Amino acid sequence: MNELSTLFAQYGVEAFLESTNLLVVLLDKEAALISWNSAFDWLKQTQRGKTHLKNFLSSASQELFAQLLSTTLEQRIRTKGELEFTTKARNDNFVCLFIPMPGQRALLIAEPVALTSELEAVTADLQRTKRILTIKEIELKAVIAQADEVSHTDALTFLPNRRQIIADLQREVIFSDRYGTPFSISMLDIDFFKKINDTYGHSVGDDVLRSLGTELRNHIRHPDTIGRYGGEEFLIVLPHSPLKAAMEQAQRLCRHVRSLLIKAGEHEIAVTISIGIAQYRIHNEDWQALLNRADAALYQAKNNGRDQWKAAEERQ
Repeated sequence: MNELSTLFAQYGVEAFLESTNLLVVLLDKEAALISWNSAFDWLKQTQRGKTHLKNFLSSASQELFAQLLSTTLEQRIRTKGELEFTTKARNDNFVCLFIPMPGQRALLIAEPVALTSELEAVTADLQRTKRILTIKEIELKAVIAQADEVSHTDALTFLPNRRQIIADLQREVIFSDRYGTPFSISMLDIDFFKKINDTYGHSVGDDVLRSLGTELRNHIRHPDTIGRYGGEEFLIVLPHSPLKAAMEQAQRLCRHVRSLLIKAGEHEIAVTISIGIAQYRIHNEDWQALLNRADAALYQAKNNGRDQWKAAEERQ
């Protein structure tokens, strides 16, 4: 084992000498080669018989090398600089670190600048790629979220569509059965909506649906949700709400809509709504049966003259 191997063995890193691409050389104060690792052999073979490190350096680097070595040994500090090693085939720049060692010796560790630049370039490319992938991931998540929202949103009123509001209803049924909490629903229908379409046209009818949907959404309380059930019908789901709370809400909504003049194109149109209300019978019905009871109550409200609400029977 040469002196360099012995030195590295003291720190338990002797395997480093054989595995690294760095040039590792032990020098005396005159810069004579004492020992070196296998990575230095390729350079050593280009200068057979040379035993002084300056013989491996270009003339432009020899003065800087002497200064670095002198400073390292005299001040017992580490120094660093870029030196040009030369061979018959080419010249290569190395980032060189000089470390003071006992006995007026110095350890030189040299890393090729080309390798450093390449690693830095690869690292920079990886960072850029990572940033691009992160941006793409964010964009993809946004697209997926947007697509999911679109698939659950009514294109005309921008309220939850039938699929979404039914899903909300089904979740409330499961929650109510599990925890025994009450909840109610309200089915709303615009009175004489066909007459609006026949009189003003379907585009005006669409404007009425859109404006009324916004008004209804803005006049229900969180966490109640409203969706377009179909045509001119809307469904409100009222979590944690007994029938009384749904009745109070229905009364407010009927009064508010009655006071509106909805602007649709050049027209101002007065509308009214009818509402059917039902409270879920815990463990005694499913969501479809609940909807049927609310729909029956709505039908009764219309038969009673419209512009009013009607609650389904409360028996369990």
